[in-house]
Amino acid sequence: MVIKYFLSGFFVKIIAGFDDTLTRIPIVANLTRTKRGRIAFAGGIFLAICVAMVISFLFASIIKSLPYFRYISATLIFLLAISIYFDVFIQEPKKQVEKKLKKIKRISTKRIFKLIGIGFLTAFATLLDDTIAYSSLFLGDVSNLPYIVGGILVATFLQLGIIIYFSKKVMKFRWKKEVTTVGLLILAVLILFNVL
Repeated sequence: MVIKYFLSGFFVKIIAGFDDTLTRIPIVANLTRTKRGRIAFAGGIFLAICVAMVISFLFASIIKSLPYFRYISATLIFLLAISIYFDVFIQEPKKQVEKKLKKIKRISTKRIFKLIGIGFLTAFATLLDDTIAYSSLFLGDVSNLPYIVGGILVATFLQLGIIIYFSKKVMKFRWKKEVTTVGLLILAVLILFNVL
């Protein structure tokens, strides 16, 4: 059972964060050249994801108090998948954030705290879809929370590692929107049938 909750956290983070990871790579490349700078930026992203998990937990607490909460959660994730695929609501603000960040001049690694702050703001501005996806994980028993959070954190470190070490190779991937959409639709079905 522990593995189930850990893997659910891991896969939801991979699915929900896939498009964000690919989006942030060119931003990181634009802002800093050094590995140290990329690590600082990734640190800001990590902090934003931690805040998003807290918000998700609070949001899930509200949803759980409603009747038919699993149907509500599955519907939200389904709508999220559709909005990502058709660039509605969530994707447009992400694109605006990307445009603004690309105008920022390259930051020296001496300004580590500035890079952490920009990493945090970039991630936080683009984490609405992740927050909705995470909340679906927090609908169950609170005792499973450490395993779910552990899965999310391991996936987070994996994605941050990709940003830091493999950014040039991953930038070539074209199907980020489709992969995220299909993954979220599968997640919605799993929640609807009480698998997660």
